[in-house]
This record gives sequence, structure tokens and C-alpha cells, in this order.
Amino acid sequence: MKELHEAYAGLLQRYAASANLVSPKVLAELPLHFAAARAYGEVLPEGAHVLDVGSGAGLPAIPLAIERPDLTLTLAERRAKRAAFLDLAAARLGLKNVRVYNGDVQQWSGRTAFVTAQAVAPFDAVYRLVAHAAEYPLTLIARKGPGWRDEAARLGAQVFHVKHLGPGAELVALRLEEPR
Repeated sequence: MKELHEAYAGLLQRYAASANLVSPKVLAELPLHFAAARAYGEVLPEGAHVLDVGSGAGLPAIPLAIERPDLTLTLAERRAKRAAFLDLAAARLGLKNVRVYNGDVQQWSGRTAFVTAQAVAPFDAVYRLVAHAAEYPLTLIARKGPGWRDEAARLGAQVFHVKHLGPGAELVALRLEEPR
């Protein structure tokens, strides 16, 4: 796994500027992002399908796919350059459990009970993006800063997992038992 994480970090460094993937700050903090990806994996049951909304450069989805080969991940990214990078990364790393959807997640035709969304939108906005594809109970998982409790309350979701990830960041998992 360590070799795959290093290979992914190398790909990010190589393509960060040309594909507008991540900032130099994110590149410097990759070990923290990899640790956060492991935290996402703690919430997900074996064999689950996960829809990663706004995958961008593949954080947390690519490290999560490396850590949890039992999962099937669909990485939804509407920007073509970033989707092309995700396809390249999955191919180069040999990640058979990753599929890339290049398009608006609201047009995705699959179904899922697990959604990740890092640095995309508040929980209620993410839910509106994926409600058409939701299987219930639906689990939404995201790395959040202060204010996430208000987001969960607006959605009316049950918070069932919170893990401190570092200064000002927590991994939060919510469950919706039925459509809102």
C-alpha cells in the first residue's frame, strides 16, 4: 500500500499544475489527506459501493481505494481535465475498484447508499445533488470544519460517527433513513 500511496503522490506532483489539481499546500499535506482517507474507510462496510462527489484530484477517493480494495468507488467529476487525471491515476495504480464518471453527478444513473464529498458543499446541498441516486439508509461522509452541526441539523440527519482529524477538521458521517 505504501508504494501505491507514493506512486499516487508522484502523479499528483507531476500533474498538479497542468491539470489544476491541488495547491502546493495540499501537496505538502498529503500524509494528512492519506490519514483522512483511512478514517473514511473506518465508516464504510465491507464490499460497499461509494459515490465520491466532486472527486477533483482524487482525495479522499484514490487513497481510500488503495486502502480498501473491497470497496467499489465511483468518482464523479465534471471537469474533463480532472476526470482524465483520475482515469490515469486509477490505471497507473492498477485500481480495479475505481470507476470515473465525467459529468454532473445529478446526471449519474447509478444507485448508492454511501456518498463521500470532501470540500464540495454543505451536507444538505450534497444530499440534493445525490438524492436521485440514493438508496436508504443513505450515509453521507465528509471532512468538515466548524459549523457542520448546523449542516446536519438542516438536513435532519442522524450523526453516527465523528473523528477528530486535526486542528479544525473532523470526519463526520450522517445517516438518512428515508428521503427528505
